[in-house]
Amino acid sequence: MIILTQVLLHYMLIVHVFSLVHIDSPLSHLQFFLLMISTVFMAAAGYVFNDVQDVKIDSINKDNKRIIGKEISEQTGMKLSRWFLALSLIPASYLSIQLNMLQLILIHLFIAFGLWYYSTDLKKQVLSGNLLISLFTAFTIAIVWLYHLVSLHNNPSVMIEGRRIIPFINVLVLAISFFAFFISFIREIVKDMEDIEGDKTTDAQTFPVVFGIGKSKTMVLLLSVVMIISTIYAAYYSYSIQLMKLSVYLLIAVLIPLVYLIMNLYKSKNKEDFGDLSTLAKIIMIAGILSIQIFYINY
Repeated sequence: MIILTQVLLHYMLIVHVFSLVHIDSPLSHLQFFLLMISTVFMAAAGYVFNDVQDVKIDSINKDNKRIIGKEISEQTGMKLSRWFLALSLIPASYLSIQLNMLQLILIHLFIAFGLWYYSTDLKKQVLSGNLLISLFTAFTIAIVWLYHLVSLHNNPSVMIEGRRIIPFINVLVLAISFFAFFISFIREIVKDMEDIEGDKTTDAQTFPVVFGIGKSKTMVLLLSVVMIISTIYAAYYSYSIQLMKLSVYLLIAVLIPLVYLIMNLYKSKNKEDFGDLSTLAKIIMIAGILSIQIFYINY
């Protein structure tokens, strides 16, 4: 998912828009590849470490899908997590040096710390872990544009040439990041409803455990309504700038599944139902990401 998102964003949005004003991409192919590899390995490190921490919970919530503690020992999982972290920080360090901004490595270190803190403590607190993971999901999108802006900072002449399109790309990246944050937040809460039994046994203070399934559904409903309103506005904005294909795509591929999610939300009662909602949220996320391709075709 991360690779798909970052490739589409880089090549079909940022590089594409720059090419329309006859400017080469600020970030080279190699630099983008290293950034993508760094992001993917950071996510892998976080996932593996989280699975090591969740052996007890996962044995209740999804024992049939569990790998750590079954196919791979917890000790091996920890080693893998450390290796993935190293493989993430090495290209990130190289990029920060090459782009003459050593502060960039601090971002990656902060994310590593955030993933560690999430797995050991934050995910057991009401909404805190959900918010952090949703922010990190959105940042996997924003970080690509951030690195482009840093590269532009090193090339003032290109920055001046591209000043007309930078605000436009800012809006597009912000909109996609906003979408990723909210759909990820929805999915996080739905997953907590799905895993409520295992979370209760470990005294995890997730939103469904503390406030119950009913209020959790209301939270998902409110977030979904925000997304529906935002999607309608995005479709209208796309229509207003003559991006008809993108407008129609957003209404069909994103808006209709969101309405369907709400329709099925209050019918959901058991673990399987919430699992289906979580899958639907993931499908909506993929549909939103693929809108970048429609933008490329239409713009």
